[in-house]
Formats: sequence, C-alpha cells, structure tokens
Amino acid sequence: MSMKSQEAKVGTRVGSIVGFVSVPKGTEGVIDEDYGTGIIVAWDLPDGPLPAGYRKYDGRPAVASRITRDGFCKET
Repeated sequence: MSMKSQEAKVGTRVGSIVGFVSVPKGTEGVIDEDYGTGIIVAWDLPDGPLPAGYRKYDGRPAVASRITRDGFCKET
C-alpha cells in the first residue's frame, strides 16, 4: 500500500515496499524530516536501530547518529 503525499508527516511510521541498497523490503522507518517537495525516512535497521521514541531529525550527521536516512519525492 502506498501513502498519499498529504499523509507524509514527520513522525509517521512507514515501511519499504521495495528493497534497495542496505534497506531490505519490509524494513520499517520513521519520516523524520519534510523539506517541502520531499521527505526523509530514518530506517530502523537491525544493525542500526532507531533510538526509542525517535520521531524527528535532530541535525546530527550520520557519522554521529549512526542512523541510515534516505530522501524521497512526495509526488511520483
């Protein structure tokens, strides 16, 4: 099931419907940033789980946070 752009809100839990590099199909994550035309998803990976209660990007770089994040366009 896909998500409509108006449903893409920071803090919403999502799941990948396809697999891609380092994120297997079915992996869950959290929309943690909205930059207008797109969103960023922080992935809850077995080897890099999200902190408990994670909802919003805090600005720390990936090397410090160890959170894998990917950007997606809101419109296809």
